Amino acid sequence: MSLRPLICATTLMLSSLTATAQGVDAQYTLSLRGITGGTIALRGRDQGGSYAVSSAAQASGMVGALVKYGFEGSVQGTVNGGRYAPTIYTEVEDDDGERTSSVTRFRNGTPTDVTFDPPRAPEPHDVDPTAQRGVIDPLTALYDVLQPVDAAGACDRRYDLFDGRGVSRLTLAAPRARGDGTVTCASRYLRVRGYSPEDLAKRPSVDMTFIYAPLPDGRVQVSEIRSSTRLGDMVLRRQ
Repeated sequence: MSLRPLICATTLMLSSLTATAQGVDAQYTLSLRGITGGTIALRGRDQGGSYAVSSAAQASGMVGALVKYGFEGSVQGTVNGGRYAPTIYTEVEDDDGERTSSVTRFRNGTPTDVTFDPPRAPEPHDVDPTAQRGVIDPLTALYDVLQPVDAAGACDRRYDLFDGRGVSRLTLAAPRARGDGTVTCASRYLRVRGYSPEDLAKRPSVDMTFIYAPLPDGRVQVSEIRSSTRLGDMVLRRQ
């Protein structure tokens, strides 16, 4: 079983989380059916009109016995008016012993070229990267979602994603405040194009819930993500 839909949708959010105006350090634990079995980590920094993010995910323990998966990714880009624009995105994926890597370059929200190692044979469902508009990579979207915000500014956003293979969409609905100060939002990761008919038939979308916890300064930040999978309920939670 591949975790790509969840990696692209949330790609990793978990454990002791520290955020500043310059970036985010996040380390989360993954549990499946209540059994802890993996970690996801992300580190990102803004500096001088540019940003850089790196991330890694690894299934382990009993979950690792069911899901043989590992992921490493990084992105660099520019920041203008609080908007992130990737210039180069790389990822290395180990899915059940099959290791693949890709490099995607962007210019003004459009992929300019993608390279794969090992080289990837063309598929009938492939999309032309240069024909995609207004897309960003999954790590840039995640980095943006992880930034601390006022409770009124949580959720209610959409990202069109391109990971070198296909276009997907992550949508966070309007926020719902709770009495304990947390904020939740229903979310959905949707495969849009560039996927095989078999993949689309199996699981075209993933429903999730993002939970924002209050920070000492009065703002909120994502502390937990819940989703259902074919293997059961999955939770990404701060350690």
